[in-house]
Amino acid sequence: MTQNIEVTQSLVIDKDVNISGRGIMIQGDNTLMTINGGNVTLDVDLYAGWNGEYYDGAYPEAGVIKDQGTALAVNDGSVNLQNVLICAGKLGLEVNGGTVTGSAYIYVGEYNEDNYTHSGGQGMIVNGGKIELDGLEIYSGGTALTLNKGSNVTLTNENKDFYINSYEGNGIEVNDGSIVKINSTSDCSSIFGSQNAIYLNGGTVNLDGTLGLTKKFNIYVNKGVNILTDSDILTISDTFKFKDAGGFIQIELYVNPQINELKVADSNNMFSFEDNKLKIKLSQTFFYSHYLPSESNDIPCTTVYINGEKQNEVDASCNPVVDKEENNQGPEVVKVPATSAYASMIIAILGIICMIISVFIMRKVTKNAN
Repeated sequence: MTQNIEVTQSLVIDKDVNISGRGIMIQGDNTLMTINGGNVTLDVDLYAGWNGEYYDGAYPEAGVIKDQGTALAVNDGSVNLQNVLICAGKLGLEVNGGTVTGSAYIYVGEYNEDNYTHSGGQGMIVNGGKIELDGLEIYSGGTALTLNKGSNVTLTNENKDFYINSYEGNGIEVNDGSIVKINSTSDCSSIFGSQNAIYLNGGTVNLDGTLGLTKKFNIYVNKGVNILTDSDILTISDTFKFKDAGGFIQIELYVNPQINELKVADSNNMFSFEDNKLKIKLSQTFFYSHYLPSESNDIPCTTVYINGEKQNEVDASCNPVVDKEENNQGPEVVKVPATSAYASMIIAILGIICMIISVFIMRKVTKNAN
């Protein structure tokens, strides 16, 4: 392709194909390209939710309309992305099956040139398949990278750094037994989320190599084990390091205090459990870097496992209360406060007095009538 091409309906691919050149655009809330099979190589710019204007500035994502359009959907096949630029108003890349390799730049949502942020949309959603990307940049309003349904994603940066950025949601959200493996060989790669950098909701994140940070790194653990494998929710390799370019850095870890178990694997001896908190020990990688003490919130009712070893005993008072729907002990007994009982007695006495007065008056009226 030597020129940009606008299409009016989704491009459906189910055979071997190689598409390279300039850009493909589609307007409205439509899917630009759907891949159902074949060996597919893409080296082309994709615009979904295109606003109809050719934008030649430094920010190509300015050419889409907020919450409109999905750029690329992969249902099956083998797809190789060769530094593909993906711009969309609603969703950049959706993977439901197959394999996806290569590298991509994904920009989703309405772009604000005044503060360099995005609003609306989601960067990439993985519902299945296998994804191995060496170099990935995502800038989106909503969650940048979401993993569902036991999907598997590997991110590396041997050739290109990766930057995962969400300006309104989570950087990476791992759900439903999914696994994301992050192996960074550069201190430039980073993950940022306005809510959390990494949100673990029944899935696992494996951290290896060196992950560069600018301010702070937030991990929110909503479910303490991988719901499919009943294994660790967070694994740290023996070579992993949190690394910044100088200044202060603090690792912020929040654990949902209502979860029963928390399992982590730590080959780097970074984690320990003391005083009902998961504590993080960091080493200085630069002489001018300072790491602030880091620890989780209080989790007194959570059984913690580090490298398979139980760290604590939970008090019996932490046992969950049986739901009303599951209570088979008969009807629920409602306790009435003492003040309500006194009020009932007073009402009953007044009722008896009213009955006596009514009888007296009725007799008097009857006598007069006779």
